[in-house]
Amino acid sequence: MGMGRKYWKGIDELKETPQFMESRDQEFPAQTSVEEFLSDESLQESSTGRRDFLKFLGFSVAAATVAACEKPVTKAIPYVNKPENVTPGMPTWYASTYYDGNSYASILVKTREGRPIFIKGNKEHGFTSGAANAQIIASVLGLYDSERLQSPTINGEAKKHSDVDKGVKSGLAAAKKVVLVSNTIISPSMHAAIQDLSMSLGGVRGENGVVTNDKFEHIQYDAASYAGMREANMKSFGLVVDPRHAESKGILPNYDFSKAKTIISVGADFLNSWLLPTQFAPQYGSRRNPDGEWMSKHFQFESMMSITGSNADYRGMIKPSEQSAVLAYLLKAFGVDAEVSAKLNAPALEVAKKAVKALKESKSESVVVCDSNNTSIQILVNKLNAKLGAYTTTINVNDPLNLFMSDDKAMSKFAGDVVNGKGPDAVILYGVNPAYTLPNGDKFAKGLKKIKTSVSLAMYADETASNCKYVSPDLHALEAWSDYNPTMSHYALAQPTIRPLHGTASALESILVWAGKGKRGGKDSKVAYDYIKNNWEVYGFPEQTKYVDFHTYWNMMIHNSCDDYAPKAASA
Repeated sequence: MGMGRKYWKGIDELKETPQFMESRDQEFPAQTSVEEFLSDESLQESSTGRRDFLKFLGFSVAAATVAACEKPVTKAIPYVNKPENVTPGMPTWYASTYYDGNSYASILVKTREGRPIFIKGNKEHGFTSGAANAQIIASVLGLYDSERLQSPTINGEAKKHSDVDKGVKSGLAAAKKVVLVSNTIISPSMHAAIQDLSMSLGGVRGENGVVTNDKFEHIQYDAASYAGMREANMKSFGLVVDPRHAESKGILPNYDFSKAKTIISVGADFLNSWLLPTQFAPQYGSRRNPDGEWMSKHFQFESMMSITGSNADYRGMIKPSEQSAVLAYLLKAFGVDAEVSAKLNAPALEVAKKAVKALKESKSESVVVCDSNNTSIQILVNKLNAKLGAYTTTINVNDPLNLFMSDDKAMSKFAGDVVNGKGPDAVILYGVNPAYTLPNGDKFAKGLKKIKTSVSLAMYADETASNCKYVSPDLHALEAWSDYNPTMSHYALAQPTIRPLHGTASALESILVWAGKGKRGGKDSKVAYDYIKNNWEVYGFPEQTKYVDFHTYWNMMIHNSCDDYAPKAASA
């Protein structure tokens, strides 16, 4: 039924007009030549019909395309000496590491004929298990961004590196006080270079290896601060980053969501932006499979929908001011008085009751996290995790994160001094844009102009760099050598996947040159490379037993992008 129906595409086909029959029987219609279509007689007809007009219009587009293709033939000349690792048309992959002060991951970079075109996570090496967020993947576009600074500048005018180096060295030497402001630095080689810079300005290296210098100060500043969390861990457990430093900060412990049967998150978007999501997301995903050995239960308390909240089993809507109330309620269920209100709204209360039940079942196989930068709230989180016994399983304080070392108090004082005209004689800014991120950024920018020697290592003429006297633009991450120490037990390398596109230089090289530890050599400069390689030979190679000679060890570190990751177990 219905198989005998017949359909027509139009009236002409239904009536079988002569025009339709002619076009149907002619599979390949006669083509009209370019000369005929463009002849004066055709184009100058005063009685051109609608169909003819559309015919001419359509042909004009095709004719323009054909005309555009009629260019002189350009012959492709093959390599005279083809690079060994380049095969035209075939991609080459490089293992590397990405870090921009916020996102971190072990990555693989896809290149074609020497140009990076794609980034993805490295599943074979590193602890991020192949995870990479949108910022990391999209960073390859920044390499080809036309807004990048292409040469050093002095007062906004392009200059040679030698001119900038001469002015910076002179300014630093004459300054009574020098302040270096950077984002959190997790590069051992950059830390060493900064200490070399401090030594060149009169610093003294103590027996513990730490350089002290009243003239030089290094402030680490992150727009997204975790200072409250670090302070809470120092107050709760007395745990500090480095006991050799009197001002040492508290630690950020490492979390393992793959061991947590119950997950309580109070505002922490740990799958997207909180701490180290490229590590947490694979861990979390490994326990969200219904067919697995067991599946975690996830409770999210938040004010706005987040990526993490959208994946939760139970989600309670709360005000930002109710974070302490959620934690107080959970603590009260375990017999701990938080000394703050535990009153919750009805929907959040229902989720909290289910969370208490799940926590009592999983006990030490649980984890509680919170995004608050309030020290008091983070202390409540610590109390709850300690009561559950999470510090023996899901939270590792023996392999803490080296990320987000922001010293908010020191940065606030420095910014206030700059605004009030009491700033240092010289300031170097690396990986930060305080004129944009500080609450009083506009006033900071005005104060920055009054500093005698202001230096920026930014890739762009951003709000801060545009107000600095000297700008020595940094390389893109895909152009530079670097090394990283994201956790206490893990070290990684980043290698360039393309030669520098512009007349820029790595920030590490600039710091070393100003410290008198190197001499620039243009695009083929190996100042940073030699410095990193030497550090790995002195400090990295002796710490392992897998490779018997440094040459093999170094080549394998570059090939894999990192050392073998073997984190220490959680402590009781």
